[in-house]
Amino acid sequence: MEKTRFCKHCKQQFVQRRSNHLYCNASCRTKASYKRNGYKYISGHYEKSELSNTENLPELTNIDDLILVVQSLEKRIEELNNRKGVGTNSLGEAALGTIAADAGVYAAKKLFAPKSLPATKGDIIFLRKELNELKIIIRNLKTHFL
Repeated sequence: MEKTRFCKHCKQQFVQRRSNHLYCNASCRTKASYKRNGYKYISGHYEKSELSNTENLPELTNIDDLILVVQSLEKRIEELNNRKGVGTNSLGEAALGTIAADAGVYAAKKLFAPKSLPATKGDIIFLRKELNELKIIIRNLKTHFL
């Protein structure tokens, strides 16, 4: 006698081949495992989330929010520095440097190019030409006004 049950992941009905089958196929079993263990689907593959509670993080919509997050992280690092037996000075500095760099990139992307695509080689060549032209203009202005 065939027993049917509902897949724990996709909720579709399937015929059990064994009494301990919970998922309709290996794909559903794998996806359920990823979901249970905090993996996220990122551009063609799954990656383990670095932060377990990423859903609880605030949405950073402006620079003030970003500054508050950095200040709270600085406070946490300072608390770690004050503990006896834990030398976290270099760790704190490295973390703050990384946070500052990531925050700067994030803020610049959000403010100046919220829906931009990655630059191509042609874009970079064009920007170099534009920068060189700006340098020439600035030099001319300096010599003209000085």
